[in-house]
Amino acid sequence: MVRMGKVTKLKSLYDYRKQILGLVNDKNHEKKQNTVLAKYGIEKLPIVKPSDFFSKYPRTKGDDSITITSDFSYGISPENDYYFLCRIAKAINTKRYFEIGTWLGLSARNISDNLGDDAEVFSLDIPFDHPEMAVFGIPEHIFGYYAKEKKNVTFLKSDSKLFNHVEYNKSIDLVFIDGNHSQEYVENDTRIGLELMKNNSSIIAWHDYVILGETNKNVLCGILNSVPTEMHKHIIHLQQSNMALYSPSFDFTPIKDKRWDIPESTFTVEMKLKI
Repeated sequence: MVRMGKVTKLKSLYDYRKQILGLVNDKNHEKKQNTVLAKYGIEKLPIVKPSDFFSKYPRTKGDDSITITSDFSYGISPENDYYFLCRIAKAINTKRYFEIGTWLGLSARNISDNLGDDAEVFSLDIPFDHPEMAVFGIPEHIFGYYAKEKKNVTFLKSDSKLFNHVEYNKSIDLVFIDGNHSQEYVENDTRIGLELMKNNSSIIAWHDYVILGETNKNVLCGILNSVPTEMHKHIIHLQQSNMALYSPSFDFTPIKDKRWDIPESTFTVEMKLKI
C-alpha cells in the first residue's frame, strides 16, 4: 500500500476545496463580486473569538452545555455550527427564532431542544411543487423530517422572494439564513432578516459564509449589499464556525487572521447512536 505524505494530503484537500469553491464562486460572477468587495473595501469579515463573543452576554448555569442532534448526512450544517447557533440563541434569551432554509429540520430541531417548548420556532422553505425542486429529485418527506414532532416548530412554505413576512416583522430575536446561497437570494433574505429583527440586540446569522475554510463570496457580497453600509462595522465572522453574524449591538475587537493558528477553544463531544 502506498502511503500518502502529509504534504500530498494537504495538496489534495486544497485542490478539492478549490474545485468545490469553483462551483460556488462561479467564474462568470467573480469580477462582479470583486467589484462589490472593492466598493466596500472588505475582502473578509473581522474574526471574533468565541470567548470574546460570549463574554458580552451574562452567563447562566448550563449556557455552554448544548445537546445536538445530527445524522451526519449530506448537506447538513456541521455540529460546531449547530452548537454555536443554539448557544447564541440561549445567550440572548431567544423567545422567537426564524430560519430561512429548512432542509432536514435539524437546525429547527436543535433550537427547539435547547430553548424548550416556550420558544417559538419558524422555519421557511420553498414549497415542494417549486420548479427548482424537480431538478434535484428530492423526496418530499425529508423536508423538516427531524422537527416534525416538535410542537413549537411552525413550517412555512414559500419562495422567500414571494414570502409575506409582515406579521413577523420586528418580533424575532434570532434570524438564521441558510436557504438559497446565490448572491441574489442572500440579498433578498438578508433584507427580510433586517425587517424581522425585534430590536438592536437581535442577531442575524448567515450560514456558509465560510466553505471548506474559504470565504463564500456569494454570501459575503449578498450581506454587504443588503446591510446598510454604516452598519458593516457590526458584522463579524465567529471563529471556529462557518457563520457570519450581525447585530447593531456588536462592538468587538477582532483577532488577526492567521491561517494556521491553533484556536484557543476546543469542543468536548459526547456521542450516542440511536438505533
